[in-house]
Amino acid sequence: MATTPYNHGEIEVKVQQSWEQADAFRVYEQAEGEKFYCLSMLPYPSGALHMGHVRNYTIGDVISRYHRMCGKNVLQPMGWDAFGLPAENAAIKNKTAPAKWTYANIEHMRGQLKRLGFAYDWSREVTTCKPDYYRWEQLMFTRLMKRAWLTAKKLKSTGIR
Repeated sequence: MATTPYNHGEIEVKVQQSWEQADAFRVYEQAEGEKFYCLSMLPYPSGALHMGHVRNYTIGDVISRYHRMCGKNVLQPMGWDAFGLPAENAAIKNKTAPAKWTYANIEHMRGQLKRLGFAYDWSREVTTCKPDYYRWEQLMFTRLMKRAWLTAKKLKSTGIR
């Protein structure tokens, strides 16, 4: 008896398109029901994904899917740790502007992750080099610095060093 070979390229594309059309992994706030949050370390967009990424993100995806099958409202976001030296150094090494390099890599890596079929809620994607993200880090940093300065000033006025 002849069998039809498994055509992964055709089948996986169809399944992933149906997930995307159905917005299958979007998470909505629900007051009732148990929730589960699974955050894998965000990748540096300084190149392309490699097998180490695939291993780590597969583990997180398996855990998330298990909890989803248990009936929990699961949030598994994804984003890019793009604010800092790894992305900038990679851009310098490749003789290009950091923003251009970083955003091109984000596009490429997002495509790689989508082809792997992970259950991310892409509506919650974050990019740490965008002002709408890092403004909160800057706010916290300036508040902590101000508090540290006020505390040091208060201690100095009491003679404590």
